[in-house]
Amino acid sequence: MKRIIRFLFVCLTWPFAHLGWPWLCAKLSILWRNIYAAYVKQRFGRCGSVALSSTRLHLSGMKHMTLGHNVEMGFDVRLQCLDRWDNAGQRFTPRLIIHDHVVLAPLSRVGCINHVEIGEYTTMGARCYITDHTHGGTTRAELEMPPRHRPLVSRGPVKIGRCVHLGEGVCVMPGVTIGDYSVIGAGSVVTRDIPPYSIAVGSPAKVIKTIEQ
Repeated sequence: MKRIIRFLFVCLTWPFAHLGWPWLCAKLSILWRNIYAAYVKQRFGRCGSVALSSTRLHLSGMKHMTLGHNVEMGFDVRLQCLDRWDNAGQRFTPRLIIHDHVVLAPLSRVGCINHVEIGEYTTMGARCYITDHTHGGTTRAELEMPPRHRPLVSRGPVKIGRCVHLGEGVCVMPGVTIGDYSVIGAGSVVTRDIPPYSIAVGSPAKVIKTIEQ
């Protein structure tokens, strides 16, 4: 349905773009994003207001997601809640909670089979990756299996506090808690808990400064 609507939208706007009426195309583009946002909101488990800079979103398992108010999502954001993994015959009860005023920049991805929570006013830079699971463990028997056939394993929930800033390309691994008001430098891989008011960088991420006042 989404592809059909997008095709019709392109067919309608193409003549105006080539007739020198770009302002009309812009108006129609905004209208299309608003229509799509209203459609998306109905499919979430719970959802406040959503601001979309693009309709190029990849959303699966939306009934397991809760979004707060004024959540912003850029193009090619991927939110994935898996309640089943047929390759290994597994079933899950995932829960993804994104609180108010969270910003997910373009190409960000969140994968959930257990529990992921992102606190209010948190901002994710482009290409951030948050997951609460991995493909299998590290035994030789599992490593000798094709990755797609390995069971999914959650090593604990992920919780990101309020007003956290994740720089571009940050990866947050399973079982991690990032405290409120922390900053994670671009390209960092967070494998352990980060206390509140911390600045952390590196792979694996390490705290290089704690804000006292």
